[in-house]
This record gives sequence, structure tokens and C-alpha cells, in this order.
Amino acid sequence: MSYRSLCLGLLLVMLAACSDSVKNAPPAQGQVNPALERHSEVFDKRVEKVTDGVYVAIGYALANSIMLEGDEGLVIVDVTESAESAREVYQAFRQISDKPIRALIYTHNHADHVFGGGGFFPEGIPENLPIYAHDTTNYYINRFANIIRPAIATRSARMFGTELPGGPDGVVNAGIGPYLAQGGHSGGTIALLRPNVTFAERLSVTLAGIKVELIHAPGETNDQLFVWLPEKRVLLPGDNIYKAFPNLYTIRGTLYRDVLQWAYSLDKMMALKPLHLVPSHTLPVSGEQQVAELLRDYRDAIQFVHDQSIRGINRGMGPDELVQFVTLPPHLKNHPWLQEHYGRVAWSVRNIFNGYLGWFGGDAVALSPLSPAQRGAEMVAAMGGLERVSELVEEAVADQRYQWAAELASHVLALKDSKQMRAMKAEAYRALAYRSENPNDRHFYLTQAGELLGEIEVLPPALKADSLAFAKSLPIGDVLASLPVNLDAQESQNKDTRVVFDFTDTGERFGVHVRRGVAVISEGTELASWAQPDIAVTTTTDVMVDVLMQARGVPGVLASGDLKLANGVIDVPAFASFLLLFKRE
Repeated sequence: MSYRSLCLGLLLVMLAACSDSVKNAPPAQGQVNPALERHSEVFDKRVEKVTDGVYVAIGYALANSIMLEGDEGLVIVDVTESAESAREVYQAFRQISDKPIRALIYTHNHADHVFGGGGFFPEGIPENLPIYAHDTTNYYINRFANIIRPAIATRSARMFGTELPGGPDGVVNAGIGPYLAQGGHSGGTIALLRPNVTFAERLSVTLAGIKVELIHAPGETNDQLFVWLPEKRVLLPGDNIYKAFPNLYTIRGTLYRDVLQWAYSLDKMMALKPLHLVPSHTLPVSGEQQVAELLRDYRDAIQFVHDQSIRGINRGMGPDELVQFVTLPPHLKNHPWLQEHYGRVAWSVRNIFNGYLGWFGGDAVALSPLSPAQRGAEMVAAMGGLERVSELVEEAVADQRYQWAAELASHVLALKDSKQMRAMKAEAYRALAYRSENPNDRHFYLTQAGELLGEIEVLPPALKADSLAFAKSLPIGDVLASLPVNLDAQESQNKDTRVVFDFTDTGERFGVHVRRGVAVISEGTELASWAQPDIAVTTTTDVMVDVLMQARGVPGVLASGDLKLANGVIDVPAFASFLLLFKRE
């Protein structure tokens, strides 16, 4: 059993159809859509002074980091995604002020806002440093470390292009930042400092002599907050606005993002009449009228997509019809802050449909669809056989009908693996990527093209010391929660085994009951109804994480006495067999 990517899968976490602008784009000139190339200018590395005591570091990582300077010290809002990028920002801020850092604020849980914290303290983390966040932020930091981590990690690597080179053949920019400074080619060390001062709806506090208001404002995440400096009329909106169409749905996969709530959160910000807007991605904006108009147009675009999607749904449209029906009006479609450099209208529409009605589009033909192999066989047969369909794929590529070429090649590959069809599909994907102004789908296309050709393999990252430390910061219950979804159902089909874990460092007690293909986790008083367990384990949470992540082997922890079995060596084969039932996907 291997859990090596238990926490590194979260790094990329924390972190659909093509739109008309892609499908109708002219043939690619070179390797990069000119609009995407121009967008890179936003991320020229620099620290900008917004107003007295407010500075924003842009272009050092995926997210900005913001420094607030008060009479008594500094407050850092969002800390980038790695210790390395945070240290670079720290050095840049030190050119402006040598005052001590008195507090950190996290606008939300995504990795690019929280994983670099330790990098701001090269001389050691101050004792009792307050770190502010919403009271659900820790929960969301932990959430993707277990249940669906493997799928999200893979999709995130494709979306951010972490296995791609930089430049015109790969990552030009990441839409809301220059690149993700974590995982893949970027490396990056986790330096998470956990929030220790949290609130539910609103918190007013004075930090380093600065009056600060923290206000819960769900949008891109449920735990999103914004920072308001009333004396300076400075608004830090987190990720609820940036210079790109909002990611109302992310193709790496996410919980449903409540788009109406997002618009309402922007209303809260507008009501404050800010003079300065300092997002955690892209550019700051100053001027009361400019900020007001920007917030208004951004929230109106979000509500427009929601309302018109619902209007189409109530007319009986399915997702494929809706993406043709919902198009932004010209004043929003052409708005410089609403270009599709991160989110897409079409992806948002599909997510709204799914959020309200679920996966079923309304046409009964989708209730029992053919499998990909069956559909491929029927399509290939209807079009005249494999040889003819292969010719059609080549013709579609030659005619620059790349989406159709990719779909046709998919039918062939579902029926029979073919090096030629993989190459054709990869060529189609690369052409679609080079046309796209959206880096998320560009990276997805290019990464999957490399996978088709065997040039790229998206694998879970190797175990590192910082990833092990991060895993040990997770509640042990969250770690054990990953076991059921990694159970080999076939191997455990005839098993009925109960194992109790007593953790001496936390006083917690958990049970894992494997019964006929299912693993059930119980804790605390729930175990009172259990009969005598088959195996009883006594250890610490750190040792258990070491074992699950293969940092230490079972023989070693038994020999050292760091893990004890109630029946000693008699239980060793049974415990080893139990662990082998869980195989990381």
C-alpha cells in the first residue's frame, strides 16, 4: 500500500466544451493565442504601492501577496503557494519596510494562498503569531487530502500544466498568475502555518495599529473572506474578482460554486464604496468610480450567466443547448476584466445546470447510454469501418476541424488502440491548445496530447519531507478517512476484520471494519457496540502517518516499539494482510 501522494495531491488542489471564441478562431499563428500572450504583461514581476501602507507583490507565484504596513509592524495577506516564492516576496517587501510581521490573513483555503506561510519567517516563526481565516478554512485545507485526492491531483496537473515546459509550446501564463509555483517542474516546498484565529461572519480587529475588518463572502470558495481597511477605504476581495472571467466552475473539479452567492458577495463589497481594490490575483485598481463600475460589471456578468441559464433550463434546454443560448451582452463580453483567461461562460453554464438539476440533461436517450467501446463500434461501423474513419480523422485535421477530428479519433481509440489515431488526436489537441486564449484548457489539451504520445506521464509526486510534515498536520481522522475509497473490493470480498487504533498522543480511538468489500470507520463512543476486535493497535498519529505514507515500514515501527499489537508477533501477519487490502489508486 502506498499513500505517498496523500498530501501532495492537495497542492494542486488548493489550489467542457470549447467556447465559440475557440471553435470559431482563425488558424493558429505560431503556438500562442495573441490575447493570451498579451495577458502575460499583467504578471510582470513587481511590487506595486497601492496607497500609503498597502503594497502588492505580483508575478512571484500564482497568487499575489499583499503587505499592510502599520505603525507597529506588518500584516501579510495571502502567502503564495510555496516557501520559495514566499521568501522571494519577503525579500522584496523587506526593501520597503523592516518592521516585524505581526499577523497573517488568509482570504481562503486554496494552496496558492496558504502554503507559503513559513517562507515569511526565515529567522523562525514568532511565538503566538495570529493567523486569521474563516472558521471553515482548516476544514477545506484538509478536505481534499483524502477522499478524491488522486483524481483531483491528476486533473489539476493537467489544468495548471505542471508537467509542461514554459514558453510557446507549454505554459505561457496560468490566467490568474504566471504559473503555479508548486509541484511538477516548479517544485516548491510546503510551509503551511495553520489558521489559529477564526470567525464565522465578521471580525473587527486592530493589527499592527491598522483597523481591519474581515467579512465572510462566499464565492470562488465557501470560506472566502474579504479584508476591508475602513480608514484607507482599501478592499482586498480575495479571489472573488480578478482580471479574467471568474472560474464559476473549474475543470480540475470542485464542489458546486454558488454563483448567486458570489454575486451577492460582490454587492457587499460595492456597498462599502472602496477607493482602492487589491485582488489576490492580477492587478490593483484605484478610484472610487472605477472600482464601483468594475465591481458592478463583474457581479452583473455572474448574475447574467446564472439568470439566463435558469431561463433556458425553464424552457426545457439541456446543457448542450444552454451553452449556445447563454452569451454575455457586448458590454460584458468585451470588458477587459471579463475575458476568458481563466473561467469560461460555457463551463459555468454547464455547472449551473448540474448544480440545480444534476447530471441528467432531460433527454431519455442519456438514461442508459452506450459504453464508449460500444459507441465507438457503432460509429465506426456506420461510417464505413476503421480504415475509412481513420481517413476521416486525417481529413478533419487537414481541414483544421480539430474538435471533430478529436471526437472521431476518440471513437476509434475506444474500439481499438492505434498509434496513428493517438497521434492524430494529439495533433488536434495541440492545435486547439494553440488557438485557445484560456490557459486552463490550453494546458489540459497540451498535457493530454503529451500523454497520448507517451511524452508526458502525470504521476503522484514523490514523498518529500515537507509533504510528510503536512500529512502529520492533518487530523488523524481525515487520514484514516482515505482508507475506504482505497479498499480493494475484490480482495476484501470475503473478509470480515475489525481493527482498533488507539492513539496515545491525542487520546483518540478509531476502528476500521472491513466487511465484504466495504471499510467502515468508527470512532470514540461508536466503538462501544463492537465485540472484541481482531487486531488492536496502539501507536501515535505521527507513526501511523509514517506507516501509511511508507516513510517507515511495519517491521521497523514494531521493532522500535513505536507501534504495538495487542497479541504481539501473533498479530503481525494479520495486520500486514489488513494493510495490503488498501491500494492507492
